[in-house]
Amino acid sequence: MPLPRRCPGSPKAGAANNRSTYLNQLGTEWLPAIADVDRRLRAEPPARVADLACGMGWSSIAIARAYPLVTVDGFDLDTAAIDDARRNAAADGLTGRVSFSVADAAAPGLSGRYDLVTILEGFHDMARPVDVLRAVRSLLADGGSVVMIDESVAEEFTAPAPDLERYHYGWSVVNCLPHAMGDPRTAATGAVMRTATLRRYAEEAGFHAVEVLPIETPTWRFYRLFP
Repeated sequence: MPLPRRCPGSPKAGAANNRSTYLNQLGTEWLPAIADVDRRLRAEPPARVADLACGMGWSSIAIARAYPLVTVDGFDLDTAAIDDARRNAAADGLTGRVSFSVADAAAPGLSGRYDLVTILEGFHDMARPVDVLRAVRSLLADGGSVVMIDESVAEEFTAPAPDLERYHYGWSVVNCLPHAMGDPRTAATGAVMRTATLRRYAEEAGFHAVEVLPIETPTWRFYRLFP
């Protein structure tokens, strides 16, 4: 199952939004709000982070900027995005601590032991989400964490849906689902991924719990998965 291209409507799809959103908030507000994750990223021995579906690398760069001890490996199937990510990291002087690879999230060759795995605004696009979560679980070091950002949607369908949910449905139909449905075994999740759906995927992948984190933004929901 490949790592997806982001839906054009998501902040990760545009370079300007990537830069401002992740550099300004990911390492300065959002990760510090998860106290034990923040402590591990600041502690010795230096933590290792895997950033799946990293796109142009701004999330990986943001983590490395905020936490000077860590090393970050970013992965994405989009070759052009990875080329951009490498240039962005080099321009920021981070090539010694941030690396990027073209890779399949569920491929057997993806290996390592990571203290944190992030999937930021990319999970709902993945054709085989359970396979990806199984691979993620195998990457975690003892005590490792998984932090995920995805669309903030209602817990269940209602009609008429709120404007934001209609927006997510629109992008899902015209972009997210068509990309994911090229795989005959696709889960066809789409942008309107409800918490119950993620809990089911996580349970099938062997995780024992999913926590909705108390981090508030207008459009995103933050999750933590416990192996």
